[in-house]
Amino acid sequence: MHEMSKVGLSSSPRESQQRGRGPGWWQDWFAERTLAFQFVVASGILIVIAAAIAGHLIAEQVSKDTLKDRAAASALFMQSILSPFADELATGRTLSQSSKDALDQVFFDDEFRMRFPHLELWRADGTIVYSTSPELIGNRFDPPPGLVEARQGNVVSDFTDLNADEHKTRAFTTPYLEIYSPVRVADDGAIVAVAEIQEESALLAQEMFEVRLSSWLIVAGASALILFCLFGIVRRGSATIETQRNKLLQRAAEAERVTDQVRVLSDRARLATMRLTDANEKLARQIGADLHDGPAQLIGFAVLQLETAKRSKTKAGREAALQVIAETLDDSLNEIRMIAKALLLPDIERLDLGQIVGRVIRLHEARTGAKVALDMPQMDLSLPTPIKTCVFRFLQEGLNNSYKHAGARAPNVECRFTDGSLVVRVHDEGGTIATPKSGATKGGMGIDGLRQRVESLGGTLSFKYRVAGSVLEMAVPLDENLTGA
Repeated sequence: MHEMSKVGLSSSPRESQQRGRGPGWWQDWFAERTLAFQFVVASGILIVIAAAIAGHLIAEQVSKDTLKDRAAASALFMQSILSPFADELATGRTLSQSSKDALDQVFFDDEFRMRFPHLELWRADGTIVYSTSPELIGNRFDPPPGLVEARQGNVVSDFTDLNADEHKTRAFTTPYLEIYSPVRVADDGAIVAVAEIQEESALLAQEMFEVRLSSWLIVAGASALILFCLFGIVRRGSATIETQRNKLLQRAAEAERVTDQVRVLSDRARLATMRLTDANEKLARQIGADLHDGPAQLIGFAVLQLETAKRSKTKAGREAALQVIAETLDDSLNEIRMIAKALLLPDIERLDLGQIVGRVIRLHEARTGAKVALDMPQMDLSLPTPIKTCVFRFLQEGLNNSYKHAGARAPNVECRFTDGSLVVRVHDEGGTIATPKSGATKGGMGIDGLRQRVESLGGTLSFKYRVAGSVLEMAVPLDENLTGA
């Protein structure tokens, strides 16, 4: 309820925005609240209305019953006082002076008069035969409605009508509790007069206030208890629904995220496949060009030397030609071996990750004479052959590029298993040569081909060139069953 009042009374930008939504914005706002909140507001309004109606009716009924009980008690009390004078009223039109003096002695007592300030005895025709106000005795007034009803044998109670003639005569300003009680003859119960009793209403008002208050408190307490019990039931259901709703939203978001990842990975895999196919085509063309420009040319030259040997007239000429042929074929064989060495990998299926990294570093150090610093903790990983091959080619390419662009400065190799991914990094201390091209390098695949190989495994490759030191890094996610305990 407090939140609703804030929305309704504040003049914040939020209110302006909500007002701009149209006259039904609060319906949308209310519909977005939890079921428990909606129930509290809706049922709270209904219960408050029902409690107000019930409390009013109960309080009124209890007040009427209290008034009737008070009137009946007062009437019974007055009947006990006035019954000795009923016979006299039955036989005569007035009371004797001795009877009046006896009544004065009773009704003019200070303690008695504090509770019953005024009393009149009425005959059926509206004549007052006795009153605590002597000036009214013997006067005749229009019979009040209470007098008429009391003549039928009923006890009538109400608050004083200050506009009645008999009250205007005395200038009444206080609304006493006015009780009309029939006065009966003891023998046959005949009604001979009606006593109008004016009772002090302050105590009665206090009593009725307490009765009303207790009635309202009981109704309010019962309504609050009902609302609290119902709220507890609805709150549990609402909490369950909200929990399930949040889980569904989380699952939907997770499914959407996974779908996006699958789409990205699918696009990346398709692109990597296309790039890898293109790289294979380029590599095949490069191998063909290397064979054509190198060994094929040398072999062709050796074939020409055969003709020279055939035509030679002297033994020394033939031997010289054969020597040229042998040297040429030997050079051709060396070039073929160099090309094959760049293409073939060692038997890495039986090697673990540490052995593969060590093999690449030893080959690089033997070929270049540069020292490589290795930072690799002990890791218990069971890697498939494609990932081992990728690591081998990555280190081979990274160290070749480092040697080419950083010279003899010692490169660094780091290998880590972090957040479910194998991370391998090659970085150097920088060089003075311009930024390396992304194409293939001698004896390797090049950055583009390496990126395609890494991405085909679902990983990522990054290359940062800086004069102060370049960093080549690959990260390949590993399945949980590939990691040791």
